[in-house]
Amino acid sequence: MSSTESGKKKRQILVVDDEQSIAIGILKMLNQEPDTEAVHALSGEQAQDILNNQPYDLVITDIRMPGINGIDLLKHVRSHFPNIGVIIMTAYGSPEVQEEASRRGSLFYIEKPFDLQKLKSIINDFFSKKEGSKGAAQAESDSDIQGVIPGLQLMDVVQMNCLSRMTCTLLIKNSEENKQGIICFKRGDITHAETHTSSGSRSGKDAFFEIASWSGGSFDTLSEIPETVTIVDNWEQLLIESLAHVKEEENDSAKQNQKPKIQTEVAQENDSGDTTNMLDRIMASATADAVFIITQDGFVIDKRLKSDKLDLDKSSDQISKMLPNIVEVSQAIHGGEVNEINLRFKESIMMVRNVESSDLMIIVISPSNVASGNMYKAIERESENLKKII
Repeated sequence: MSSTESGKKKRQILVVDDEQSIAIGILKMLNQEPDTEAVHALSGEQAQDILNNQPYDLVITDIRMPGINGIDLLKHVRSHFPNIGVIIMTAYGSPEVQEEASRRGSLFYIEKPFDLQKLKSIINDFFSKKEGSKGAAQAESDSDIQGVIPGLQLMDVVQMNCLSRMTCTLLIKNSEENKQGIICFKRGDITHAETHTSSGSRSGKDAFFEIASWSGGSFDTLSEIPETVTIVDNWEQLLIESLAHVKEEENDSAKQNQKPKIQTEVAQENDSGDTTNMLDRIMASATADAVFIITQDGFVIDKRLKSDKLDLDKSSDQISKMLPNIVEVSQAIHGGEVNEINLRFKESIMMVRNVESSDLMIIVISPSNVASGNMYKAIERESENLKKII
């Protein structure tokens, strides 16, 4: 067991990557620190042998390797060495998925090529928390460390299967609630999902969203995949949609549990004359940055803002000026009522739809990666509720 001159045990780090050039750079950086000792494993198989013979504090592993890949190694570490921290390196992924994963605090991807100083900062943060911990209470707080995986969750495995371009079937079981489901991957794309529960069976996106909402259970990886294709959506968008879907279900459940039946009936009745909940539902369903209810002559009835990167007052003013001009253009070209307007920018997409038999418009502004179909459905659903008010 290595130790420094002061007698303090050195930080033991295992770097796993079949690309030697990347591993050499990481090892050089780490071994320059007098309190750190880092070694390299060229494969997942070699990493398992090393871990079985010597204790380590942290594993830094590539996700895509021949044989035992980063996902399999991660599962091995979590099941056999739960106190070892793990950092995942990947050459794949998008900022949107990384941001969602990081926000949830369960997984952080370092995308190749990355700044070694950024990796060093995450490592130092991990050890400062780990070495300062006292007992189980502090160990639990370590789960907040960004870049370290304290536990392996189902959606983390789904993301890693996609990022590493896996072809397999994920079998999920929840014995306590008598639930079972599968998620199928073909070269990283999610192609099929199905669930079987006491209340019935589902397939496609509905099944995927249901699985995403399950709490607890076990999962296993099967090499075979069925030929059935029920999902064609981009996997990154599908994961982001699932997070919004689960959040919406949790909010609905919380509201139902907080109010007695009589109070709920009163709240629903009041909701018919209030646009607040309508806007909140659109925000969630369309993963929106902003939502407006506005008249065709530019008067804003209600609005909602999610991101401070968007100047709500300025955007409200400009939209108020824009709509009357569009209505005038429609009249000039004998186009009839304005039905729908879509403006797609580099970073955002804006959808404008009229509320039938009224002079009201619903405007939704979402990030450019959000599917326009989701925005359309969210607007249509709440347009029916808005028509009840007017």
